[in-house]
Order: sequence, then structure tokens, then C-alpha cells
Amino acid sequence: MIKKLHLILIVFCLTFSGFSQEKTDTIYWYTSPDTKGYISFQKIDSSDFKTIPTLNTSVKAYFDNELLDFKLSTVCDSEKMVNASKFIFDGTIDGTIKPVTFTGKKVKTIKNDISYWHFDGDFVDDLETDPDFKRYTFAKYSATLKIPSRTIPTFNLWAIIPKLPFDRKGTFKFNIFDETKLYVVKKQTVNYLGYTKLTIKGEQMRLHKFVHKGKKMKPAYYWVSDDRELIQVRLDDKYTFTLSTKEAALQTIINE
Repeated sequence: MIKKLHLILIVFCLTFSGFSQEKTDTIYWYTSPDTKGYISFQKIDSSDFKTIPTLNTSVKAYFDNELLDFKLSTVCDSEKMVNASKFIFDGTIDGTIKPVTFTGKKVKTIKNDISYWHFDGDFVDDLETDPDFKRYTFAKYSATLKIPSRTIPTFNLWAIIPKLPFDRKGTFKFNIFDETKLYVVKKQTVNYLGYTKLTIKGEQMRLHKFVHKGKKMKPAYYWVSDDRELIQVRLDDKYTFTLSTKEAALQTIINE
């Protein structure tokens, strides 16, 4: 299950030619030739100084013949999209359990950026025993969780990676918070690998390449344009997602 969740971890392509990553309210649709279904994202930014930065995510796609079908809304503290303040989750994340719903709100932040969260929901699953995975589970009751510093919501990485320096010298180090199953996964890194050439929709593009590595996951790769648009993502060495259209995305469901 860990591998499958990492498949949806970083499919955070933003825009192709003609769109800006800072554009408000645009819904971006992504499809993959390797799986049926789609993933879509809507970023609502705070360009008017009144709106709270929010990511609305929809996933309806098959991974290893198992359907993930859920919606997630993440409210963030700032345009950097590094720290979240609220999660709202609804849908199916495992074919063996019924759809689940839960809400999480950050209660407070203490020294060293450690934060406390309060969750309400109806989620049940097996406990994880790996010491580098911290699992929080609950069943139809409330829970207050302690989240370590430098922990980033998984669905915020798409907004962060395109803004990282095009420089091989630095390493972006962090922990990841998997909103779908309430994991904190430690020891994550993103590194810049340099320029590469890719052919996307018949057009050859010269793009910057990044790699995301973490325990118990195959490396995930990201290709970013000179104007810092995230163009394509390769996950688990078998799923490639590229920006598409709403019509094409919905057609993958109709034809399944």
C-alpha cells in the first residue's frame, strides 16, 4: 500500500504552454498512458490578499488495477505552500475498505516548528511498524496528533519543486505528511539533476530535471521548464503523467 500511495504522491504538474502556475482558480487535468483515469488540481491563490491559499485535488485513477477515487482540499498558511493549516478528505484510498471522510485542523505550533493537529474522521487501517513511518489512525472518533518540523503535505510538492533552485549544490530535505492515510514519512530529499531533453506531445523540450527520493519508494522524477512550469512527472518507474484537458481526462473514465 505504501508504494501505491507514493504513486499519487507527486503527480503535481501545473501547466503547459499558455498557463501560469500562479493563475487563480484554473483546474489542471492530467492523464497517463500507463493507467486509466485522471488527476486534477485547482490552486486558489491569495493574489487578492483576502483568499487563503488552497489546493483542491481530485484523483480517479487505477494503479496496479486498483482504483483510487477521492477528493482532497488543503488549506495552506502562505503562498509558499509549505505549511498546511487544514485538510478535508473524502473518498476511497484502498479497494478493501469503504470510502472514508476526515477533517484535520492545525491547533497550534510550538518551538522548532512542531505542530499539533486535531482530526475527526472514520478511518480504519492496519498499523505500520517501520520506525521511519509514523502512522496515526482512528475509527469514528477524534484524535490530536503531533507533527514534527519540516513536514510538508504531499500534495503541496507540486507547488514547491518548480520554485527550487536550478543548482546541483543544494539538497531540499524534509519529512512528508501523507494526507490520504495520515503518515509522516521521514528522510525525504529533492535534488536538481540538470538539463534533459524530452519529447512531449510531439514537441521536443529542453527541461530541468529533479529527483525525489525517500525510504521504500522508487525515485520520482520531475521536469520543469525555464519559466518554472512543471511539465511532466515519472512515478514508480512506470507511470508518466502529463498535462492534458478536461475532455481527455473524463474520456478515460468513459472508456474504461
